[in-house]
Amino acid sequence: MLVDGMPATRVSAADRGLNYGDGLFETMRVHRGKVCLLERHLARLRASCRRIALPYPGDDTLAADIAGLQPAANAEGVLRLVLTRGDSGRGYAPPPAATGRRIVALYPLPLLPDELTVGVCATRLGRSPALGGLKHLGRLEQVLGAAEAAAAGWHEGLMLDEGERVVAGTRHNLFFVRDGQCFTPPLDACGVAGVMREMVMEALATLGLGGREAPLRYDGLHEIEELFLCNAVVGVRRVSELAGRRLGGGRIVAELAAPLAAAGATWLG
Repeated sequence: MLVDGMPATRVSAADRGLNYGDGLFETMRVHRGKVCLLERHLARLRASCRRIALPYPGDDTLAADIAGLQPAANAEGVLRLVLTRGDSGRGYAPPPAATGRRIVALYPLPLLPDELTVGVCATRLGRSPALGGLKHLGRLEQVLGAAEAAAAGWHEGLMLDEGERVVAGTRHNLFFVRDGQCFTPPLDACGVAGVMREMVMEALATLGLGGREAPLRYDGLHEIEELFLCNAVVGVRRVSELAGRRLGGGRIVAELAAPLAAAGATWLG
């Protein structure tokens, strides 16, 4: 792990990311020793920093941090990049001269089957338009949802908002098929607008299979024909069972492999 470019195993107890969740993060796939989709991740991070006025250290600085981890040439894994506002004293108000803090670390690649068993979490996501779509550090709702999924033996749990609208998985975006077209829930008030979600939307539009945003209510789950999940680490995974109901499909997931690989998701090709 590197903290502000230097090897470290700990972070200051005064860090605002630790105390208030005041920061952002990116989770990136490492394939054959290289970080995949780095430009897309950094573009999202720059835009997110602007939204919450978080200091952005610059592409070159972050690229140097990543290079400093020196993954092996054939390494497969996950790189986590965290930006916080840095240290401050007690109180929510951010310091006017905050310089920020950078944390990068490498982790083993998680193993997931190609087909997932999914349930619906009781924990609900609170709606917050100020934070909708951001990959911010306030992930306690996802922590509780992931604990539910693990206790139930699901590979993943779907999370709904307070209006019973389906938003995402605890760590994946989702796409559903209805009347032969593929859609994804809007994320204007909660949830993370993932890099892989963006790529899947582009690929679906190219293939003529939809890719637009559309709401999905809990009481409409029985109407969907297919469901698949995605993120930038595992790519795309078909859901074979949702809340005890077997789901068909798989054709769309197979068709996505080639355009996603061509767009930079090389581990899927």
